[in-house]
Amino acid sequence: MQEERIALVRPQMGTSRALTVRRYGKPGNGPKAYFQAALHADELPGVLTLHHLETLLKEADAKGEITGEIVVVPFANPIGFTQYVDMKPLGRFELRSGQNFNRYYPDLSAALIAAVDGKLGQDADENVKLIRAELRRLIVQHRKDISPLTDLQDLRLTLAELAIDADYVLDLHCDWEAPMHLYISDHNWPDAADLSAQIGSECSLIAEISGDNPFDEAFSRPWVELRRTYGDKFPIPMATLATTIELRGDRDVYDTFAIPDALNMFKFLQRRGMIAGDPGPLPEAKCDATPLSGVDRVSALHGGMVVFGVEAGAMVKAGQELGYVLDCETGEKTPFSSRTDGVLYSRLGTRLVVPGGYLCSVAGAEPLPGREGQLLLSK
Repeated sequence: MQEERIALVRPQMGTSRALTVRRYGKPGNGPKAYFQAALHADELPGVLTLHHLETLLKEADAKGEITGEIVVVPFANPIGFTQYVDMKPLGRFELRSGQNFNRYYPDLSAALIAAVDGKLGQDADENVKLIRAELRRLIVQHRKDISPLTDLQDLRLTLAELAIDADYVLDLHCDWEAPMHLYISDHNWPDAADLSAQIGSECSLIAEISGDNPFDEAFSRPWVELRRTYGDKFPIPMATLATTIELRGDRDVYDTFAIPDALNMFKFLQRRGMIAGDPGPLPEAKCDATPLSGVDRVSALHGGMVVFGVEAGAMVKAGQELGYVLDCETGEKTPFSSRTDGVLYSRLGTRLVVPGGYLCSVAGAEPLPGREGQLLLSK
């Protein structure tokens, strides 16, 4: 194992921040997997999961069982780790800019298409090598083109540089109150069905574009666009499987979850040939993939207190009462429901809402009217 601390841009006098990066296996020799946790710095289940995964990786590395390279960033957001207001950690948005830490990653698609023009051939493996070399060059050039560089931009680019040439990119997050679920490009499905089954995902949401280029899409999208442009002339595989895994809810920071989650990720790497050993039989899938455009994001009609009647992870029907919003001043109770059948895979973590405030999400099997554009936010 090799450990590195990468210093980030100093945002102000008397301050310093750094990323810790650990590499297992043989860098530059074979496939590459990239793991990170806590890009949203107040989402901690992934940090504990990677702690346990690294225990397994250290043992495998010592035995020479790792093929290729496995990169682990145990906490991906030292900026967010320092943000507190009234003793509450605020790790989803940078307080200075208001930007989501998991948005606005570089989209290298157009530059990549131009860079490989006239260089592709009929050997798929050679095409992948060429494309990854160009991606590494382009992300470095992208950094050079930004001046001055803020600490948030530096963080995004540093993480992107670490993951840009990976075969597997697993970004570990969590929701407020939720079962295990994941987001992934529809171009990575059904290839990723084994990952979904292995980790016990209860809701696997697919989309080509979810909006504002989150971390995982920065690595899947260039391959999608390249295949769309040149795929009828040259063999170009979907060479990067990039996903956001939601490790249940933000309070689910327990060894009873994290240890088996880490083992399941280890087994996924075994099944993909990155670690020696038998992963055992693939668990039966708990769900099939459903479109992100089929999600109904239920919102409150007025302010008040939320009283849920259905647990996160439950299968619900369209029109079924999922709970109500109580106005304690007037006594008014307003029930709420979903427009679609499906799994209630996300539930608000607090119990006080404003008009239009988010309540819960239900994943349906078919796209819903009005669900386009910003799929992670639109109703």
